[in-house]
Amino acid sequence: CIDIFNLEEQSILKKYRKENFAEKRLVYKERRAIGKCPLTPEEVGLILHAMGFDNSTRIYLAAGELFGGERFMKPFRDLFPRLENHSSVDSSEELVTNTQGLLGSAVDYMVCLLSDIFMPTYDGPSNFANNLLGHRLYYGFRTTIRPDRKALAPIFIDRENGRTAGFEEAVRRVMLKTNFGGPHKRVSPESFYTNSWPECFCQVSPKNPADKCPPDNVLEVLDSRLENKVTSDPETLAEKNSTSRTER
Repeated sequence: CIDIFNLEEQSILKKYRKENFAEKRLVYKERRAIGKCPLTPEEVGLILHAMGFDNSTRIYLAAGELFGGERFMKPFRDLFPRLENHSSVDSSEELVTNTQGLLGSAVDYMVCLLSDIFMPTYDGPSNFANNLLGHRLYYGFRTTIRPDRKALAPIFIDRENGRTAGFEEAVRRVMLKTNFGGPHKRVSPESFYTNSWPECFCQVSPKNPADKCPPDNVLEVLDSRLENKVTSDPETLAEKNSTSRTER
């Protein structure tokens, strides 16, 4: 997606790619058209606006330094000025001085896990986003917005070419097809860790008793079973009586 950067940034990226990766033909327009490029901050803002979120919405951005910096962030911030990240929510200097970045990443993860809504801009080979998607399922199928980048690409391309009529309606049509974090069958290439439903989820009213959810007082039930097993096991009981006699 190098074409979205200015010339100086492009030269830095090309040098980095040449030094660290095998030669590969990457054309931004081709990759974007098939949904292989992450959404830009502006595109994220336009999606949220089309879905009815207004400028009073508080947004936490879990991301490192973006190429292009403020140039990319300004259109997003214009739409949603109540923008936070792990640096702005921390009143101490602890996150700033955490040079490894691990503490900031941990804060990002927990905020995203517990947030009302989570929206990954890129859920490709990203352990951060994929693990969060799966983790949020276990927290009661928390609301998640997963943009279909391939379906949205032609809509954004039309907008950039001046064809803006019906833009928001077209975005809403695509977005309303998402499951919003609800239970859904895993579809390739979706990872098992991103969506382990239904295999790893218990059921309230299952056809198979083995799939039934444990009771709310599961620890009490297990303790009771353990106690019954101990008192009903002849060898254990004999050993217990022997120990008792020895102590006396």
